[in-house]
Amino acid sequence: MASATPLKDIDEQFLQCCICMDQLKEPKILPCLHRYCRECLKKFAKKGAKKIECVTCREKHTLPKDGIDGLKTDFNTKNIIEFLQLQESVKVDPLRTCIHCKKKLKASAFCFRCNDFLCKTCHEFHASSSIVRDHHPHIFSLSEAEAANLTIQKLSSLREAPRCQAHPGKLSELCCTTCANLPICVPCTYGEHQGHNLKEVASLAKIQREMLRAKVVELMQYKEEAYQMQEEIRKTKEKLDRNVKKEELKAQEQLDAEEERIKKEIRNAEEEMKRKQAELEEEVKAKTSTRKKDLEERMKKLREEYELVCEEERREVEASYKKLQGENERGTERLQEGLCILNNEIKELLTSLKTQKDEQARKIGELSDHFDGIVKRFETVTKTVDCIHAAENDWADVQCIPDVCKAIDLLREDGEKGSQGLENLSAVEVRGLSPAVTVRCKAGISEGMESVIDVPSVKRGWWINDITANEDGSIAVIGPASPGQIHLTVINMRGDLLQQKVIRGSTPYCTRRCSFLTQYQIAFIYDDGDKLGIYDMKDQSLKLATVKDVITNWPSNQWVHSVTTDPANGNIIVGCDSRNVYVFRDQLNRIKTITIPAVIKCASDIAMHEGGLLVCDSSSGKAFAVTVHGAASQVKYEFTKPTIGEADWWPRSVCTDQDGYVYILWRYGSRSVIVQYSRDGGQIEMMREVDRNHDIRSMTTVQTNQGEKLLLCKRSPPQILVYGLV
Repeated sequence: MASATPLKDIDEQFLQCCICMDQLKEPKILPCLHRYCRECLKKFAKKGAKKIECVTCREKHTLPKDGIDGLKTDFNTKNIIEFLQLQESVKVDPLRTCIHCKKKLKASAFCFRCNDFLCKTCHEFHASSSIVRDHHPHIFSLSEAEAANLTIQKLSSLREAPRCQAHPGKLSELCCTTCANLPICVPCTYGEHQGHNLKEVASLAKIQREMLRAKVVELMQYKEEAYQMQEEIRKTKEKLDRNVKKEELKAQEQLDAEEERIKKEIRNAEEEMKRKQAELEEEVKAKTSTRKKDLEERMKKLREEYELVCEEERREVEASYKKLQGENERGTERLQEGLCILNNEIKELLTSLKTQKDEQARKIGELSDHFDGIVKRFETVTKTVDCIHAAENDWADVQCIPDVCKAIDLLREDGEKGSQGLENLSAVEVRGLSPAVTVRCKAGISEGMESVIDVPSVKRGWWINDITANEDGSIAVIGPASPGQIHLTVINMRGDLLQQKVIRGSTPYCTRRCSFLTQYQIAFIYDDGDKLGIYDMKDQSLKLATVKDVITNWPSNQWVHSVTTDPANGNIIVGCDSRNVYVFRDQLNRIKTITIPAVIKCASDIAMHEGGLLVCDSSSGKAFAVTVHGAASQVKYEFTKPTIGEADWWPRSVCTDQDGYVYILWRYGSRSVIVQYSRDGGQIEMMREVDRNHDIRSMTTVQTNQGEKLLLCKRSPPQILVYGLV
């Protein structure tokens, strides 16, 4: 709207309440500059509510102490509506009771000071009489009501100054800027407003209009960016859809390739089994034929011996065939399990993609709704500013313009805030699939050691208590060094020293355990059973904490006995010689305590497995798998002890391989046996007894170029025994 905007050009929607969808009545204006009927707002707002949400832009605003009544009235809009109602009433019934002569005649004019109609005769008197000289500027001839050039500025000039709130009988002559531009009369300057900052309304209105023009210039610079944001949102959503579809296709292609590879391996294994069966049959035939020729000459005397030999050979073939068949069935079963795992991972990946897409789409939708509100608020601000410029109503401007400027600042701030991070909403994070399932038709532990790794960097007189390995084949061992010290040594598969850290302790004999938290970070425990640390291989830094200082109410007779890690969640899990298991973050701050079942007395060694915890209890001589969800855990199952002799075996160490199989080192005196369990712990797959000359302390698994290996560490002399997982 220009300064001479005719009333007929005003958009009807600008004067419409978005709640009742009718023309505004007693319009109240919110800080976002959207207007509503006073009564509509009272019905819409909850009783006693301190905030109200704008129906149009969904912005939430804090209500004044007086509630809806405390919101500012939009005088410009109210004046326009009242004049339009005046126009309409004259059209419907031109006969009106004159305020002077009290006769019902055709109305000729309307006095905004008297707030009533005048007939033609009284109009002429009213306009010329010196008695009502102060009414002259406020008399409006109804012949101008239909004029096309009647402007908002002309209408504003007809209105008298607002009444003083403290003295309703007097017109306001000044504005108190100390009290938010409150209109006041002269007597108020000697009373409540004495000493306040008082301004003449015309000069204050001029200052406020200049400030508004500056704000509008700033807003116009932002306008194009705000309107273009909706197009950017649409493009971002399309990019998200394309990225998700691309990742879904990639995942499906990988699944198809892996499925075909595994099926091929299964076919090859079946063919190999058939070939070996045929070889065995040919071998038996050859042996039988040779012996038959030798025995034909002595047939009568040696028939019984011949039959016995045939029966022995037959049993040997059956045993060999059953062994071969069992190995083939276990290999096929593992391949099928691998394919099942891969299928589940693909399903999880697709579910993750859909979840991410839904979340990103939700955020894009919220951003779109946000900028819909921004655009609506921008249009409202534009219309409001045009109306202010058009009316040039000093009293209304000094009341309204500060709120408009504040709304413009908030509009820019909300717009800039909403556009942040838009470029990230088209991206999806795809977790890679697990390494391909290794085909192991003869699953188990090699019959003998493959090699022995000497560790010369562990000096004479030093020991090894525990061992751990990371994904790139680095091996870390920990143990006591010289009195009052421990060593943390990192080597490769050849025994070459990569790094070594000597740490000062206070106790010569204590538990020392370690576990890789990340590829470069090693979590460990040491000293009097209450020290926890993290060693970073990248910068060789050391982070230490005393557990009993971190955890309140630490029992005086409780010692730390074991440590493992949950790299997926960045957690360190610490076991004690009690039922307490503590979970720490990489900053060595405790995040929760888990109470393991009462059947377990001491967590002498622990390992994470399929979302649960494997626990070796040296006190009870048993090993368990327990849950770790919540503060209290439950026993999932108990591992079966080895069946070698009548020895009462007790568990020393536990670990898992990449396929989820569990390995427990059982001890009895100087004897050690490694037992391989199925993934669910319900079945013993294989047992291997270790040479009694080896004092085995702990074990772990490591992935090498020649496949996965099982590593057993000797305390002294410091050596690592390597077994193959074939």
